[in-house]
Amino acid sequence: MNYRRTMLVVMLLLGASALACVPGLEIGQSSKPVVEIISPLNGSEVGLGEEAVVLFRAEDEVGISRVELEANGEIVAVTRSARTEGEPSMRATLTWTPTVPGAQTLLVHAYNTEGVISDAVGVTVVVVTSASTPTTLQPAPGETTVPTPGEGQGVPTTQPPMPGETAQPATAAPPTVAPPTATIAASPTAPRPPTPTQMKMTCPTITINVPSRAFPSRVFTLEWDSNPHALPSGWQWGIRFKGAEDTWTYLAVPLDSPAREEGGHWKADYLRGRGAEETLYWQACLVNMSDPARAFECCGPVPPWPILHAR
Repeated sequence: MNYRRTMLVVMLLLGASALACVPGLEIGQSSKPVVEIISPLNGSEVGLGEEAVVLFRAEDEVGISRVELEANGEIVAVTRSARTEGEPSMRATLTWTPTVPGAQTLLVHAYNTEGVISDAVGVTVVVVTSASTPTTLQPAPGETTVPTPGEGQGVPTTQPPMPGETAQPATAAPPTVAPPTATIAASPTAPRPPTPTQMKMTCPTITINVPSRAFPSRVFTLEWDSNPHALPSGWQWGIRFKGAEDTWTYLAVPLDSPAREEGGHWKADYLRGRGAEETLYWQACLVNMSDPARAFECCGPVPPWPILHAR
């Protein structure tokens, strides 16, 4: 009996040792989500100013919570699972409107409900301008040639009368009328759509209502003031972040809640954390929703307020 118990303990110890020797495997650690871009294909052409649709598929055993589309270092679109427990498999589209021509890199990131991010999957598309319509040059106005006086040009020639003859006045030939020159009317130019007026924003006071160490598992509140305080129709607040070594990550709206008015200030709840200790800086942005890819103004303290995440 003791022999059997001893053998059982030895087998359990050997199994635990084998698991401990597997590289990269930790207790409670979940695998990364897997994401795939179905379209567009690498090297596809996209029209400048035209909406481009990115079709993707993401899978994760824990559950996909959201998927982000990044264009040249900026988050331009986000889609979320309607279920709090996430989706084991998500197939959807993200849209993006390019504003500059040339090669553009698109990256797709997927997050699961535990905050684990997938490896970035990307394609390169070429943004092209539409073929320009050839301009029709109007013909130069017709010129009327003045006939040179002389024979056959309708200019009377006076001959001296013969003796005994009465001089008769010469009859002038009828004037030659030049045919009218056809004038090609210029085609009317189609009116351009009005460019939305970009509201300039001043930030006399921007404060942060959050402790110096914020944890990814907790929601913290950002607070700021603006002048003027009220937003015009068609505009919306947004928040953008950057790490110490990163470029700005621009988001049209906060991920966890839209901005709200409270106590005479603007506030937004935000949950941000990438699973490692890092310092993030934030700025408040004013977004023109008719063209959220370019018409926005961001402001903040210099340097921006840091948010230190730790876990």
